[in-house]
Amino acid sequence: MRSKRYLKDYQLTPQLTAKGRLSPAASYIGSYYRFTAAPEALAGAKRTYLILTAAAVILLLVQLWFTDLIDRERRYLLLPMAFNIFPAFGTVMGVLRLRLAPEKMTLRQRDRICNRLPAFSFGFLAFALLSLIACIVQLILNGVTVPTALYCADAAGLSVLCVFIFRLRRILKTETLA
Repeated sequence: MRSKRYLKDYQLTPQLTAKGRLSPAASYIGSYYRFTAAPEALAGAKRTYLILTAAAVILLLVQLWFTDLIDRERRYLLLPMAFNIFPAFGTVMGVLRLRLAPEKMTLRQRDRICNRLPAFSFGFLAFALLSLIACIVQLILNGVTVPTALYCADAAGLSVLCVFIFRLRRILKTETLA
């Protein structure tokens, strides 16, 4: 069961409550982790992650807005863009966790940042590329129109931003604190 994954990292100790009763309280006994990058490089990477992710989300929202401008018979080509909402949300959450990460992280915090953020950013990249390919197919089949060209430019920009977001995963290496 997934909820018991971090169970070995906690120990239950009885503590006295405000009412005078003993209540079990969990205390963390596992290893602590920190990022191996220099603090200046890590701060720059956090800022870059935030800026690129915000720009990518804005481009995704513009792309969603373009769905009304594209020909209604070919909406099936816009499915990758619609499914891109889920990895985009996961990437945003991972970037926010990275921004708020303490210097000493628990195993759960490290896993939520260092394992999920690259996976979600890869999904973001994959759906952005699929959306770009669908747009190119639409250009080939229907010719160039202004809404389709704008949609393709947006899809290309989103794909490029997602490549840069995915490449930032190298900064997420951690080490165990003694």
